[in-house]
Amino acid sequence: MRVCQLTHKGCTVKHQERDKVEIVPYKKAWREQFQIAKRCLLSALGDICICIDHIGSTSIPNMPAKDRIDIQIGVSEISPAICDTINQRISKLNLPNAHLSQDHLPPNESCLADWRKIYLQGVTEQWSFKANIHIRKVGAKNFNYALLFRDYLSIDDDTAKAYAFFKQTLASQIPDDRDLYSQLKDPVCDLIMISARRWEDKTM
Repeated sequence: MRVCQLTHKGCTVKHQERDKVEIVPYKKAWREQFQIAKRCLLSALGDICICIDHIGSTSIPNMPAKDRIDIQIGVSEISPAICDTINQRISKLNLPNAHLSQDHLPPNESCLADWRKIYLQGVTEQWSFKANIHIRKVGAKNFNYALLFRDYLSIDDDTAKAYAFFKQTLASQIPDDRDLYSQLKDPVCDLIMISARRWEDKTM
């Protein structure tokens, strides 16, 4: 999901040169990379962290993806104070500062608070791979969206293949515009989520 940065003193982000959008074949190493990051983040964050999950395309078996691990950390609330605490605790990992952010707002959603998060990305001495770290309130709509999206595409092979083809085609057309790539991909994710929620209702 696309990130829209919000500002708060102490929760700023350094602007970095942005990579090109490149979709690569699935790598078995992604699972181990997530486990490495999870161990480091659990150690640094301690009791502020309720759960850590592997999300995004790298978490879906056989799914082509950008070579960047998406990680979701569940916390009890999203606030400037929590953001400050997170930055204090992850300083030992030498990661860029986390910052308050806003996820893409799907259709028929109007409450921005349900889609707030804390976000950071980067490479650290603790791991050599790139990671996107999304910190969301456990049970919030954006928290559940990420998990359901992953779980549904992990079991629906036809939808997963169609989504992969769409991403590959889109990336080949606009490799230098990450913002436009995200803007065009978000509505497709929302369409997938319609089927994902129906699947969830049937399996509950």
